[in-house]
Amino acid sequence: MRKLMMAVTAVAGMSLVVSGCSKRDNVESQRQDVAEAQMEAQQETAEIRQDAREDIASTQTEAQEDIVGTQREASEDVASAQQDVQEERQDLAEAEADRQQDLNDDTALGGSGAAGAAAAASSVNGRVLSTGSDELTLVDTSNNRQLELKTNDQTRILHNNQPLKLDDIQEGAQVRASYVMEGEDMVVRELNVTQPVQKKK
Repeated sequence: MRKLMMAVTAVAGMSLVVSGCSKRDNVESQRQDVAEAQMEAQQETAEIRQDAREDIASTQTEAQEDIVGTQREASEDVASAQQDVQEERQDLAEAEADRQQDLNDDTALGGSGAAGAAAAASSVNGRVLSTGSDELTLVDTSNNRQLELKTNDQTRILHNNQPLKLDDIQEGAQVRASYVMEGEDMVVRELNVTQPVQKKK
């Protein structure tokens, strides 16, 4: 009977030892699992941070490239606009030079060109000082300035709508002359005697 009790006690003791060992093994396994989980979490966190840094760097690079590209395009647009303005100025300068050349050519031809034909006539009221074969000198009554006027075959000389010759106009007669500039000459287109000199009886 004692032997049986001792055997039962031994078996019970061994069961406790085995049970204790199993619990320690379970705790150790759980600790290891926690450690592995923590390590995996740290690795994942590090990878996430690395990915985030790479994404940020990539985004910054792309943004910088976009900025550089936009600045380059803007500079090219400005340069193109400046080139257009320069070309427009050059075209305008050439047009002005051509126009001036045309005017010079018309002046050299005595106003016989298109510009000369379209030249506006000027008028003057004055008193005749003298006459010649194809010219007359008068004093502008508005400013007392002396003018030398030329006549040609196209000049019309009238008094009361009746034609006259230049020789018929006497010194002191009041006239109204319409003239155009041909070169440096004032060429009379029409000369009206408004107040002839009364002939002495």
